[in-house]
Parts: sequence; structure tokens; C-alpha cells
Amino acid sequence: MAALWGMQMEANRHLRDQADASRQLLSRLAVLEVDNSRLSNIVAQANTPLAEEQLMELGKLREEVRHLRLRTNDLQSMRVEMRRLRAQLSAARSSMTSNAPPDVPARDIYPRDSWKFAGFDTPEDAVESLTWAISQGDEDSYFESLAPDLQDEMESALIDGSFADIGPLEMKDATGFRIIDRETISDGQQIITIYVDVPPYEMSLPMVKTPDGLWKVDKND
Repeated sequence: MAALWGMQMEANRHLRDQADASRQLLSRLAVLEVDNSRLSNIVAQANTPLAEEQLMELGKLREEVRHLRLRTNDLQSMRVEMRRLRAQLSAARSSMTSNAPPDVPARDIYPRDSWKFAGFDTPEDAVESLTWAISQGDEDSYFESLAPDLQDEMESALIDGSFADIGPLEMKDATGFRIIDRETISDGQQIITIYVDVPPYEMSLPMVKTPDGLWKVDKND
């Protein structure tokens, strides 16, 4: 991205430097084309060869026209290259934008080094406690973060005691998560959608408030 931006800036500078010169070249080229055509017609129509001075002038004019055409072609090539660079830069910006984490308030950003067991007083606390438990391989805290029905389901899936290895492995590359959406279903139900940065993915977590007033992660319907 930075390299493409720098290339475009350098190309822009060259174009600015040559903009006035190019207009003068094109004007000069038009005049020379007329003179060239005039002298060529004289050669074609004359019954006798041109004087040596006229022939020299015609040769110089043709050479100057040739050089001007080359410079005009170079300018056109630079414009084509500019369009290519702009397209690449636009694609790079789009790619970076699509891979950038969603923009959320600072309170909804949870860097990994701030994760902790936050309890279950709010849905946000429960999500942080769950994420921390997975990253630490803390099976007891993980199960404590789940609603009763989900505890029963996950207990049979992790009966071999592998959570201590699987949990940290699952979160080993993540450097943080952020809450990107909250949907209130009822006073005791919410859906919290989080974005985990590495590898980037989104996950919706149904949250339920238990009779003792604590929030837990529930089963997907």
C-alpha cells in the first residue's frame, strides 16, 4: 500500500512537471506538421530539385517532428501508467478496508492483554470471562460461563479433559476482540456479536439471564 502510494506521488510530480511542456510540444508539433507538409508538397510539385538550404530545412523539420512525436508518446505512456497505479492503489485500499476491524467505541474493544475473569453481572462481562477462560484453558471458568443446557452439551464433548490444550490453541493468534453488535430479545435475553481479529471472524453469542441474575452464554436455537 505504502509503495503504491509513493509510486503514484512520484508519477504525479512528473506529470505536473511535464504538463505545461506537453501543451507547448503539442502546439509546436502542429506547426511543424504544417511546415513539413508544405515543404514536402514543394518537393513533390517542383520540376527541379530544391535548393540545398531548403532540403536541409526539410530534414531538420522532419527530425524535430520525429522527436516531438516520441516525447508525446512518452507522455501518453506515463498517463497510462498513472491510470494503472491509481487502479492498483484503489484495489489495495479496498483490500485494507475490507480486512480492517469494524469501527466501534473504545469501551467495546478488548485487547488480549486486558482479558480477565470479569464475572457475569452483564452480558459483556460474561463474554470477556468466556474468552479469557478459553485462552487460559481454564475448564472450570469456561463451564461457569455457560447456561445449564449448554453446560450439559459441552461436558459430553469435552469429557476427555482436552480443554486445557484445545482452548489456548483456539485463541493462540488472537490479539483481541471487539463487540460489534447487541440485539435485545427480551429483558433476560440478548445476542452479542463479537469480532475476533486474528484470524478475523465474527461470532454471535446468545446470552441468557439466569434466575440468580447472572448472564451466561446460551445454546443457539
